Order: sequence, then C-alpha cells, then structure tokens
Amino acid sequence: MVDDVVQQLRARKSPAETALLRRATGISAAGHRQAMRAMAPGCNEGQIQAVLESVFRGMGAEQPGYGSIVGSGPNALKLHYDRNDRVMQAGESVVIDAATALGHYSADITRTLPVSGRFSPEQRAVYQLVLDAQAAFVRQIYAGGSVETANDSGRAVIAGGLTRLGLIESPAAEFDPVPGIPCGREGCRQVRLFAWHGYGGHGLGLEVHDPAQYYFGQKRFAPGDVFTVEPGIYVSPEYLDQLPDTPRNRALLARIRPAARRYAGIGVRIEDDYLVTENGVEWLSKDVPRDIDAVEALMREDPPAGTVCGLPRG
Repeated sequence: MVDDVVQQLRARKSPAETALLRRATGISAAGHRQAMRAMAPGCNEGQIQAVLESVFRGMGAEQPGYGSIVGSGPNALKLHYDRNDRVMQAGESVVIDAATALGHYSADITRTLPVSGRFSPEQRAVYQLVLDAQAAFVRQIYAGGSVETANDSGRAVIAGGLTRLGLIESPAAEFDPVPGIPCGREGCRQVRLFAWHGYGGHGLGLEVHDPAQYYFGQKRFAPGDVFTVEPGIYVSPEYLDQLPDTPRNRALLARIRPAARRYAGIGVRIEDDYLVTENGVEWLSKDVPRDIDAVEALMREDPPAGTVCGLPRG
C-alpha cells in the first residue's frame, strides 16, 4: 500500500524534476549527434559507445542512465544487447539506445542509423513505418488523453504497414504461438511477430523506468508526466523459425517468406522523450535528428576530432 502511494507521488514530475530531465535529455542528444557523425563501417560498437559516454561526462553528467546499447547487424534484433564489441559492416544498420543521468534523473533516447550513412530501400521502408507509428502515438498525447487510444493508434500504423510490406497477412490476422505464450484479449495477432514491445514506452525520472500518472486509475496523460514513445520493428528469421509447426503457421510462413527474406535482419527502434504540460506536449529530445533525410545529412558531416574509427562512409 505504501509502495503504491510513493509510486503515485513520484509519477507527477515537479518543475525542478522536469528541469533536470530536460537538461539530461539535452546532453544525451548531444552525445547522439556526435555518434551519428562518428559512425562508419569498420567502427567497433564499443568505440561508438565511448563517443556517446565521453560527451555525457564532458557536459557535466555523472553517468549513463543505464547500460548503453550499440547493436549493429544481427545485434539490432537483441532488445537488451550490451556487449558492444562487434565491428560494424557496410550496409548494416545499428540501434543506439543510450542516454545520461543528471542529478540522478535519467533520459532515454534511441536512434537507428545506417552504418554506411545512407539507408537501403528496405531499411528506409521499415524505418519510415516505425517513425509513422511514433507520430501516430504522439498525436494522441495531451492532458486527459487515453494511453490506450495512443497505443491503438501506433499499433494500427504498424499493422497496416507490415501488411503493405508483405510481412503479415492482414492487420487482424493471427498466428499460433509457442506453447505457454499468452496472447491477451485480442488473440495472437501477426503484428506481434515483428513488434515485440509497446509503443508508448515508460515513465522517466529517478529510474529510467519510472512511474507516470497514466499508469494509474483511468490511465490518462496528465501534466507532469514525462515518458518515452518507442515503437520498434524487428525482422528476425530465427524468431519465425521458432513458431510451432501448425497448418495455420505453415500457410502464414509460405505467404510471408519472400518479404521475410527481403527484410531479414532489420531491426529499427526510435525512442523519444516527452513532457505533458497544461498547454500540450513538449518533445524533450527534439535535438536528435530522426527524419530520414536529417539523419543522413548529419551523418555526412565530418566526424568529431579524434573519433575516426572505421572506413569512410560512401
């Protein structure tokens, strides 16, 4: 009972807390911009991690808010990857989930980048779908807005997009899950094969997964909520191979196999931080490019001094 009361007290961030989170997000954004400029084929994931974290410390933050994730190639499909020791190859993408804490308050930002500086057509298609889903969720953020409505909006975009790409049969189509995996009230929708986590993310604060007011009661956004929005799509052949051999799954895999091969190995997550105010919503992490053209433009800039670690980008 006391736990619940404390969680609800922590959920509404005060002006002092939002000021710390705003500064932590700004420092984190600077680290991501440097990482974008430093990225090149031949870089080790750990070298990019070092670029990020040196910016965090250099700008006065005490430590990363959580274990930095720099997952390239097949590691982009691992949600909590933290080895960060692989050499990145031309043509791959890399998921960078990293942010700093300031005064013990943590930001949380994720960007997905083309290692070579330009997205392939397949990477671009999946990336744009994730970006569109994020935008659909964000349009539903306002004081009094329903988090369920926001989640439904993001899910509808992902489901429609995966259908257009040929990765699922239809937005409402289902599959037979691995035994023991719960499906929930909507059944096992095929969209879950590629969208492995929620669209709205989590609250931010003293912990990187802090409570927010929309966790409680009628589950509506309220002024003082600070949280992430982080849709993702992960096209893992290994995950599909784990499906039980049933007539429905065999028919599904036969239909989607060409698309699954075309987009195999692509993992995309885009995560931003938002603050609900009396007047609307503030995009705290706006200083990190996320539109495709803006990402590619920043990656064409010269790398920061002393951070050249790989081959020139094409």
